[in-house]
Amino acid sequence: MIDKRTKVVGLKELDLTNDDLFVRKTITDISEDSKVIVDETHVAILLKDGIALETLKPGIYPIYSKKSLFEKSTKKDTTRLDLFYISKTAKARILWGTPALFDIHDPLTGLAGKMGASGEMEIRIKNPRQFYIEVVGVNTKFTIDDLKDRIKGLLLSRIEPTISAYIEAEEIPIDRIGEEKLAISKYLQQDLKRELSLNYGLEVSSLIVSNVNISDKFKEQVASKLAGNNLVCPNCGMKLVPGSKFCNNCGMKVR
Repeated sequence: MIDKRTKVVGLKELDLTNDDLFVRKTITDISEDSKVIVDETHVAILLKDGIALETLKPGIYPIYSKKSLFEKSTKKDTTRLDLFYISKTAKARILWGTPALFDIHDPLTGLAGKMGASGEMEIRIKNPRQFYIEVVGVNTKFTIDDLKDRIKGLLLSRIEPTISAYIEAEEIPIDRIGEEKLAISKYLQQDLKRELSLNYGLEVSSLIVSNVNISDKFKEQVASKLAGNNLVCPNCGMKLVPGSKFCNNCGMKVR
């Protein structure tokens, strides 16, 4: 039970909500019986000169008590506290889109062309201490927008090679790429999952490819070559549907 005269510092007093992914707060006017409260939805990192000292799990922390994490502090040398609050539940939504069309190859014809993609992703902080050390550090002006820009840049650097690799591995014809958006989304998310976890302390909650844009010229080139090839099944001689892996007539695998 906290005495009503005790100065309490928690999310409510700091004007924070569960939707705040992270925020740095400086607490001043500390009294001898001041306490820091870390709610169940958050953790707080105690800072000194931007360096992470302690990670405070949910609980109540007296600032000057001999049994507290601040037992070496005295009223003389601790007139302020720097805390970095991190939500365990909040997610950051990032809208993304390729700034320009990139190169891909149609596996059916071997033709090269251009495409672009756009969508959104959500991230949350999986390892608070790692996130602070690896991403934020002593940058006192680091914001949610800075984080979104950094992660968006990483995502965009992966889109071209990852989508190209998926199209090649799964032999997806150019006219079916739009139908494969869900599978491409999962492929991209899996590609980012390990790096964001190992190097940033983040987790990809979701990643969606909502739109793919293939140049009309490329579509026309592919359609023209397919029409000229007049592909037929080597087993039964029936004309093949463009993009088919199996003959619709006899069932033989054709590629």
